[in-house]
Amino acid sequence: MNLCPTLDLTPGRCLLSFVTIFFVGAPSMGRPRVGEERREQILKAFETCVVRKGLAKTTLADVAEEAGQPRPLVRYFIGNREAMVTALIDRLLERGEAQLRKLPRGGTAEQAIDVLLDQVFADETSNIVIMELWHLSLRDHALRERLAAIYDRVIFEISALLDDPDPRDQAFSAVALAFGAAFFRHLGLGASSPDKVRAASHRVLRADLALLNGA
Repeated sequence: MNLCPTLDLTPGRCLLSFVTIFFVGAPSMGRPRVGEERREQILKAFETCVVRKGLAKTTLADVAEEAGQPRPLVRYFIGNREAMVTALIDRLLERGEAQLRKLPRGGTAEQAIDVLLDQVFADETSNIVIMELWHLSLRDHALRERLAAIYDRVIFEISALLDDPDPRDQAFSAVALAFGAAFFRHLGLGASSPDKVRAASHRVLRADLALLNGA
């Protein structure tokens, strides 16, 4: 008797099908939001494990335990380790893009640095995950290229909103300043107050803009 109709009957795949149907629902049930919620729950658990144990030491079993879900279901939604890292990067990018939408079109580099300091690089969980990805990227060319593409995308998104003669250079400077401040803060280094970091960043960006204008 076929207990997994229209599905692969090979050992393991049939079990996976049962687990998926039990926790997510059969395809005919039309419950896409349940699947989205499960994936979000698993990705959140993955982030938590990376912050606690580091990316290199986080296993599928760790994620499953943190999410409170069976391992086959976690693998169904996330895939293998490479797919897990890709999903984590996509999650960070989506979060960053949502935060960048708070920057008004036609804004200044100073407004950009404020959004970066207060939103994009203010999330300690994201910062720790990014540092873990940077560490792995030192020996993983493909991951290094993916991280470079992410920051290039962030710089592009900001430059598209700026009203400056050379918006990409201003956007690059803003991202570099905010990125450095976030990582120094993680090391326990920083100015006596966030306002001083902001003011100093504004001065640097104004000086940079003056150079671009030939002043």
